[in-house]
Order: sequence, then C-alpha cells, then structure tokens
Amino acid sequence: MKKALLATAVASMATALAVNVNAADIRWNGFASITGGISTSEAERDDGQELRLYGYDDDFNFRPESKLALQASSNLGNGLSVTAQAIARGSDDFNVEMEWAFVSYDFGESSRINVGKLRIPFYQYSDFLDVGYAYPWIRPPESVYDLFFSTMEGANLQFNGAMGSWDSGLQLVMGRTANELIISGLESNADLRNLVGGAWTINNDWLTLRAAYFQADTTIGNTSLDFLETNLAGAGFASQADAFAVRDDKGSFVGLGFKVDKAGWLFAGEATQIKVADSFIADQDSAYLTIGKTFNDLMFHVTYEIQEDTRVEGITDGIPFPTNTGLDLLVGGAEAAADSSEGTNDTVTVGMRYNFHPSASFKIDYSIRSYDTDGGNEVDGDASTLRFSIDSVF
Repeated sequence: MKKALLATAVASMATALAVNVNAADIRWNGFASITGGISTSEAERDDGQELRLYGYDDDFNFRPESKLALQASSNLGNGLSVTAQAIARGSDDFNVEMEWAFVSYDFGESSRINVGKLRIPFYQYSDFLDVGYAYPWIRPPESVYDLFFSTMEGANLQFNGAMGSWDSGLQLVMGRTANELIISGLESNADLRNLVGGAWTINNDWLTLRAAYFQADTTIGNTSLDFLETNLAGAGFASQADAFAVRDDKGSFVGLGFKVDKAGWLFAGEATQIKVADSFIADQDSAYLTIGKTFNDLMFHVTYEIQEDTRVEGITDGIPFPTNTGLDLLVGGAEAAADSSEGTNDTVTVGMRYNFHPSASFKIDYSIRSYDTDGGNEVDGDASTLRFSIDSVF
C-alpha cells in the first residue's frame, strides 16, 4: 500500500512537471533500505532522560531508518530536464514526502543550473544522502551528518572541468529553507534566509578532496525563548531581550573532506564547524574518520566520530539583567538550558558490508557512544545500538 502511494505521488509530480512528454520519455529510478536495530545500552542524564542511538529502543524495530524512494526524470531536449523524487521514511510513519522537485538547464558542455527544491551540498555524500547502497555504513556518521535540514528552495549552479589529471566540480547555491528542530530539548522553528555558499571537489583515480562553505541569515525560536524575549522587551529590557533572540543572526557552515580509495582500502573523513554568530547557541565542531578494507564482495570498516558543542562565552556579559521582576527566573532557566547543550560525545562504529547482489547489499553495524557533558546535566553510561540493513537500488 505504501509503495503504491509512493509511486502514485511521484508519477503525479512527474506528470505535472512534464506536460506533453510521452510516458516513454520518463526515466524511473529508486532505492530502498530495510533497516532493523535494537538499543543494547542506554546512557542517562541527571534529569532522568535516557539517551539512545538513532531512534532505537529495547525492542527490535524497523521504523527509525527504513525508507523507500522513487525518482522520475525526463529529458525535454535542448538541455532542459525535470527531476522529482519522493521518499517514505519509517521514522515518519512512511508518509510520502516530496524530497526533490527541480528543473535543470545545461547551458554548456560542463555547466548546469538547477532550480526548485534541491539538496544542499554540505557533505561528501550529500548527493546520495539517503541512498544506503552508496556508502559503507548503514547511515553516514551522525556526529557530522546531523544538520536538521538537507534541502532548500532555490538555485544550484554546477561547473565541471579538468585540472591536468584532476577532475574538478564546483557547486554554488542560493536559496532559503525553514524547518523544525530540537534545541536544548525544546521543539523549535528555524528559518534560514539568504542561504548562499558553495562546495568544490577535485579528484583523480584514487583521491578525492572537498571544501564547502555556506552562510545564512538565521532565525530560531521556540515557545520559551519567544516568551522570554517578549516579556523582557515589554518590561523595557531591550538589550537583554536581544541577547537571547536569534533573529537574522549570521549562521555559517564550514566543511572539509577527503577520500582515498585504492587497492581495496578506503580511508575517508570529514570535519565540519557550525556557528550562529552573536548567539547563545553552542558552536558545533564535528569530525569522523573511516578505515575500510574490501575482500571481493565483503567489506569490513571501522569509524571514529566526535562532536563537540561549545557555548560562546561573553554573549550576555556586561548586560544588567533584571532582578525582582519575575523575569530573572526565566533568564536563569534560559541560561541553564543553553549551558546544558555544551559537551562532547564520541562514537565508534564497527561494521560489515556484503554485496550479495549487483544492486543490493547486506550490512551489520554496531555503534557505541560515550558522553562528556560540560553543562548542568551530567551523563552516566554509554549508549550502544546493533543494526542490520538491506540496501538496494533499482
């Protein structure tokens, strides 16, 4: 039933975007990941909250990471094409969502512009972020690949060329995105306007190098922050209200990556930094390193990843906050919530991939994460998860 609904959704989109195109001119592709896992241990914060990995609990579950997607594309001739992709995720009760929908125009042998709903090229694996068959793990390392959004509405310029023995690819983007996220345990809304940036990749037969930079005017709000800001401003404390507001602040993303794939060995890694300037939101520095070895159709790999969240000191220094107004308790609560976001976690994943079919693979991953929290809520114990997945493309 879900698969039928997914096919209907993509077919409808493709038909709407490609009027006057014969059905034979539409190319269909897809991918699927049937993933099951179980939490083998949980960490616990001082406030009693349990920390588990990737959405799994004590019962074996297929929902958190299973997904199915269909993509329709049509070449309209003279460099113009249309692409639409719909995906159903187990974590969203397999509701169908239009992930991509864009029009492309080739204005040279190696130049293209895409306009519509697009994937943002933050990472090495951004172009096939959901295609489990395209990478060794069951999912890309979460410590790096944990941004709350991956798509935008806007435009993407692509330029491909050669630099001697190296191939070069440059992507420049401009757009906007709005999403829901969790900040310090609170459901929040984020609106990123004037999102601009780019990614440059060069590669030869066995080495890939990549750099990316993006920035946006960032606005983030939730009920607690909005209430605090409104009441501080209403009481005449405008500078104090502004200290806690995240409104049109400059958010930035920097990423560096590499991949060595030679003689059956894989070495890959990425490092990223995310900041929201003039904000109490913690800066996030993340990185991972993967080493893998392939034996015919069998691959073994190990990955170490680390994420460090550091709250910028001095954002509210020198600003006299109100006392005896009933607002000082709210200020203290907001400060405590911000402090609790600080800390470091590191994760080790050991995995195996077996390509049992030209278009499908079977994977096993075991991950364990440890925590070192600098804020108000200390964490006791480690969290670990065992997962299995069948990934396919068609």
